[in-house]
Amino acid sequence: MSATAPPSLSTQHALRPNLTRRARVVWLIALFAVQFLYFPLNRLLQGGVALRIPAVDDLVPLWPIWIVPYLLSIGWWGLCFLWATWKMEDNLYRALMSGAIAVMLCSYLVYLFYPTYVVRPEISGSGMLYDLVRLVYGNDRVYNAFPSGHTYNAVLLALFWWRWKPRLRWLWVTIAALTVLSTLFTGQHHVLDPLGGMLLAWLGYRFGLWWAGRRPRGG
Repeated sequence: MSATAPPSLSTQHALRPNLTRRARVVWLIALFAVQFLYFPLNRLLQGGVALRIPAVDDLVPLWPIWIVPYLLSIGWWGLCFLWATWKMEDNLYRALMSGAIAVMLCSYLVYLFYPTYVVRPEISGSGMLYDLVRLVYGNDRVYNAFPSGHTYNAVLLALFWWRWKPRLRWLWVTIAALTVLSTLFTGQHHVLDPLGGMLLAWLGYRFGLWWAGRRPRGG
């Protein structure tokens, strides 16, 4: 590990019982179960507001090439959580999973009690990339806009991987930046949505570290 890496949570709490493989799998199942709650909210919400700033959002073009990192980021999240379940040190894993679940639950409360939606651009182009954008639009309703789920997932993972794998910090930042930009250039979000997602990711990161640091028990 790089000499500039922050202290490991496991070194701060060396007496804590190790996580069993079963406990890690339970964390992972809980995370995916909470993630699943996104879909009924996306399908059933009505009304709400579009957090759109015309002077800013009107300047953001639709670039269909950005649908590629937008879709790839979904696979990246799944890979990261599986990777962490297999290899991440115990207390950092506790921090990651508790932070991720807390972020998701907070975002769902916002979606439920303050529904927001996106005003999507019209798609007039043709070709495979435009067809992919149409596919996303057809399967993902305009709700659950603020905070951006793509953003808070990407940024939260980047923050934890920054701490866990500091030698590749440039890569984690690049992936997060591409994901955030893809939410805008695909017309899936307005500018305020990823800003809210970034803030929520930071709060989730700090909460996860605090939670993992204070718990006296394993699991």
